[in-house]
Order: sequence, then structure tokens, then C-alpha cells
Amino acid sequence: MSYMSIVGPCVNCGVIISANPDKVPSLRIDGEKKALCKSCFHEWNRKHRTSKGLEPVKLEPDAYEGLECY
Repeated sequence: MSYMSIVGPCVNCGVIISANPDKVPSLRIDGEKKALCKSCFHEWNRKHRTSKGLEPVKLEPDAYEGLECY
């Protein structure tokens, strides 16, 4: 069994993260998905969802784990 992860900087704060490419929260910038670290995702939820009375976006439990490949 093998796993695949993306590794790169958070689009907001620049910290290097490893994540599941299918489940990591991201923002689309110039047509390209850019990953958010867990801290920046929670801050985004607070600013753009809960502060407006909206339900927060759920974080996939394995968003920052490798994607299982067969």
C-alpha cells in the first residue's frame, strides 16, 4: 500500500504543510487551487462563515493525511 500527499506552503501564512490533495481546504486563486493550513482554515471559517451567522465549513478528518493509493 502506498500514500500520496501534496507538500507546499499555505496560501495565506506560508507555513509548509503536507495534505491529502482531494480533501485539503483550499482557495481558488487565478483558476488554481491553493491549500490552506489548518490554522488559516479555522480563521477563514471564523471570518467568513460564523461571524455572519452561517454554519462553518466542515474540515475533512483526513485532510492533512496522505491519500491512500492502490
